[in-house]
Amino acid sequence: MLASGSGLFYVSIAIVSALLGVVIAGLVLRFTPLRPPFDFGAVDALVGIVYGILLAILVLFASQHYTAAIDNADREATSLNDMYKAAGVLQPASRDALRHQVICYAREKIEDEWPTLRHSNGNGSPVLFARTRVLGEQVQEIARAYPTNLTVATLFNANLARGEARQLMLEDSRPELPNPLWLVVLLGIGIVVFLLSIRYWEEKSHLIAALLASLALLVAMVGALAELDRPFASVIGLQPRAMESVLTSVVQSSSQSVAVFRPCVEAGEKPTPLAH
Repeated sequence: MLASGSGLFYVSIAIVSALLGVVIAGLVLRFTPLRPPFDFGAVDALVGIVYGILLAILVLFASQHYTAAIDNADREATSLNDMYKAAGVLQPASRDALRHQVICYAREKIEDEWPTLRHSNGNGSPVLFARTRVLGEQVQEIARAYPTNLTVATLFNANLARGEARQLMLEDSRPELPNPLWLVVLLGIGIVVFLLSIRYWEEKSHLIAALLASLALLVAMVGALAELDRPFASVIGLQPRAMESVLTSVVQSSSQSVAVFRPCVEAGEKPTPLAH
């Protein structure tokens, strides 16, 4: 699907830019006094070096964006797991109520928010926003009930870390490369192809070989750049592996309490009263 902002979208524009470079080269040679052979060695070298450096910097930038998304997804899952473990020292009613919310959060993260992240617009799932509020209310109530308990302090900090990681993930879902930079990248492909076409116009076999080799590399770079800049929506988009692992781990390591593993109720679910 040729979705706006996808790798295929930018690859298509890159190919169109290359075709325009060839067409413009043909028009220049036909309607201007310029005649081959041409020696553009210095110009080719300058354009190649500058454009290569630009692409390398942008790919590094996009790679860091992709890596940050991985790190924040792992942090969110780890923090949620820490919350589940910290709840183990609470009174049974409080423990089971909080653990139930943690499990529902993990399920809704996988089933509701992850598909939303693939839209690359920075929006989260309303279902998970509601679950976050309920979870936060329970943690705050527990913290007020046990203000000097160090394990509860760990629980509180883990919830803060979870919220921070989730917010960063929402930001990570947005592409970070601005449109002016994409314009430079795509225009650069047209310029490179134009110079190659001018230089090898009279030697068709050389021209075809040069264009195929150059375009294969440039188009691949553009595709990789676009895919890395959309960590959740691309062909190599991230999957909720860490959250799935946490959910599997807590389910397998816990006694199958009906209160903990009961079906999740959306949004309007009220926290279970605490046992003091």
